[in-house]
Amino acid sequence: MWIIRPASLVIGDQRWIIPAAAIAMTGLLLTLWLNRHRLQVRSQLIGTCLRLTAWLLLCVCLLNPLWSGSRPRSGANVLAVVADVSRSHLIGVQDATSTRADELKATLERGERTEPAGWLTELDQDFELRRYTIADRLLQLEQLSDVTFDGAASSLGTALQSLQQRYQGQPLAGIVLLTDGNSTDAVPDPDILRQLPPIHVVVPGENNQLPDISVGEISTSQSAFDDAPLTVLVTPHTEGQVNGRISVTLEDASGVPLETQIRAAAETEPIRFTHRPTERGTVFYRVRTALLNESDGTPVEEATEINNSRLISVDRGSEPRRILYVSGRPNWDFKFLRRAVQTDTQLDLVALIRIARKEARFDFRGREGESANSLFRGFDRADPDTVEEYDEAVMVRLNTKDSDELSGGFPETAQELFRYDALVIDDVEADFFTADQHSLIHDFVSRRGGGFLMLGGQESFRQGNFDRTQIGELLPVDLSRPADFPDTPLRITLTRDGWLQPWVRLRDDEQLEEERLAEMPEFLTLNPTGYVRPGAVVMSHVEDATGTRWPALVTQRFGRGRTGALCVGDFWRWRLRQGLNEYQAAMESPLPLETSVSPTAESADDDLSDHARASRQMIRWLVADVPRRLNVTVREDSGIGTGAMLLTAEVLSSVFEPSDNAEVDFVVTSPSGEQLELSGTPSETSSGVWEAPLTALEAGQWSVAVKATTGEGDEAEILNAESGWASQPDQEEMARASVNRPFLEELTSATGGRIWTTSEVDELTDFIPGEAVPLSEVWSWPIWNTWGVFLLAVGLLSADWTLRRRGGMP
Repeated sequence: MWIIRPASLVIGDQRWIIPAAAIAMTGLLLTLWLNRHRLQVRSQLIGTCLRLTAWLLLCVCLLNPLWSGSRPRSGANVLAVVADVSRSHLIGVQDATSTRADELKATLERGERTEPAGWLTELDQDFELRRYTIADRLLQLEQLSDVTFDGAASSLGTALQSLQQRYQGQPLAGIVLLTDGNSTDAVPDPDILRQLPPIHVVVPGENNQLPDISVGEISTSQSAFDDAPLTVLVTPHTEGQVNGRISVTLEDASGVPLETQIRAAAETEPIRFTHRPTERGTVFYRVRTALLNESDGTPVEEATEINNSRLISVDRGSEPRRILYVSGRPNWDFKFLRRAVQTDTQLDLVALIRIARKEARFDFRGREGESANSLFRGFDRADPDTVEEYDEAVMVRLNTKDSDELSGGFPETAQELFRYDALVIDDVEADFFTADQHSLIHDFVSRRGGGFLMLGGQESFRQGNFDRTQIGELLPVDLSRPADFPDTPLRITLTRDGWLQPWVRLRDDEQLEEERLAEMPEFLTLNPTGYVRPGAVVMSHVEDATGTRWPALVTQRFGRGRTGALCVGDFWRWRLRQGLNEYQAAMESPLPLETSVSPTAESADDDLSDHARASRQMIRWLVADVPRRLNVTVREDSGIGTGAMLLTAEVLSSVFEPSDNAEVDFVVTSPSGEQLELSGTPSETSSGVWEAPLTALEAGQWSVAVKATTGEGDEAEILNAESGWASQPDQEEMARASVNRPFLEELTSATGGRIWTTSEVDELTDFIPGEAVPLSEVWSWPIWNTWGVFLLAVGLLSADWTLRRRGGMP
């Protein structure tokens, strides 16, 4: 059956227009003249009109009138029928005995039948029908009646783009897409959609769907907060008539529950989990949701339970951050800072401490005639000129990797200094560094992106003559203008910005934080800085008894890095006060005296003290976002297809410039333990970046180890990094239980198609042939030689003759 759109009446023989008009006019005038005396009789008037109508009809037949239109050329146009066979159609309906897959399968079986002809069979008579299935890829079949809905993905965007490329320049008349619209890849570009023919989408029914809850959206963030540096925000997604409560549980990789929260299903606020991981590298967690009955808390039957679980990954960094601590003298600050940091597996503190100045303040009593520093007596050096002279500073190195690290004192080259992630300077004067080292530290922050922190002391800040130096330019405080020293002890208070920063606070609750601040001891030493630089942020103040305030902790961004200034010079007093409290408590305990500890002794719970937590949080903030020489990222490449991943490695030189002279190898480990070795290829758009594509459809935990070799020969250097990600095609496929109508409406509106239900699919056999197609043929139907025209003319003349006879006319 054809529904012709559009169809019109045309003149088949235009040469007869004038003769036919002349004949019609002649007959009209002649008839009116001959019957001019009879027109006043009603019956004669009617007869005359019938006679004239018959005459005009015969004159029109002289023009050969045709009823003409266009229609698709049979078998010349291609019609693609695409069935989405992904597992998202295994969604149960209200009676729990059938699924959307059953409904679509019945529609396809009904379409493929021959007696009576199904809708696919009828379309096959008019078009060159091409049948496809789509899951993770497009696959062409001979029949669609035997498809199984077991695909792990719905790459609808990739399939449509593939059809556009495959039939470019060919007469593709349309696409019939049977799907629920839950695509696991990106929506095609609007330019691609405009190049596609009309897309007619056939969707299953939506009236009897069971309620469903899915994990929904998950976001993770890491902060310097010591109690819980990892935050997981979960926004569950509900569909259908959902009542009762929902339960959300955070589990570790082994399935051990860490925390469960239950709330009303009607609430929409994200659920917040916090956790403190202990290991480095990629850490995996699982989020589980459940729909609970309001009355007894039992689980409620859902459309599907596959989307109730999702695996997430968090990159904690495969190597610890290295911090270089430089001090002008041994002090309490370093002792307590080292204790705090050594319990954190992500931090590695390397120290360079001066224990004797260049110019000694006392005379070493050496042997008669001895000119060298007696501290170095006994070292095997034949040449007295090479022995450490009396005015050379004596330095101590702590926690170095090997004997060569810092053997020459503070680094003098970028290659030496840039291996660290942060630099902490404590109580050391500006003259300790050479002019080149001042410039090197400036580049360390601005160009390398490292962190820089100066601690207060008698030779820090302005008191250490850092004004008008390149190190002074890094500081967030202005040293050019002096400030008055306090006359009374000082107490620390947080600013509004400090309250908002998790790494500055130690308590989640505001009242508890205020109590902690009130319990802190008074401080006596301060490097007063009354002015901060534009763009710097004051995190805390110190206040004396008169109410005068000075900045205590100030931070700012500088170039690619960040800098901070802790102006309190006796910050160690906080930990010493806590140690004294612990000592007094131990002395008052009934335990034997030998089990007690001194106020300065290192205890097993030292890392739990507030001072230790504050120190760790400050150092974590300092090294956060500091770039590494080898940075690995893993992202989905949705433009290629479901499960397509793009592994990227950014390689930087020893001076942290993009390095194009490198070889990068990726070793990928699948959840089943199978290893795959890939070679990185240079990126076409970015310098120093290597890429490797990968398809990861296996569900579970994936990991990748990257090895980058830079340089050649003796200058070759090997860099290593690790990362990981969670692959879960089932959860992505089942993320939405209902039909995704917004996505389908976008497809149909962009291409000129329509959305049909399975009950309306038979109408496609009439609708699609009437649409505009690439190849069509013109049809025409002559009107003048049809029985209807002949009978009409005879009928008109017969009626006129009958009226004339009844009126007694010849």
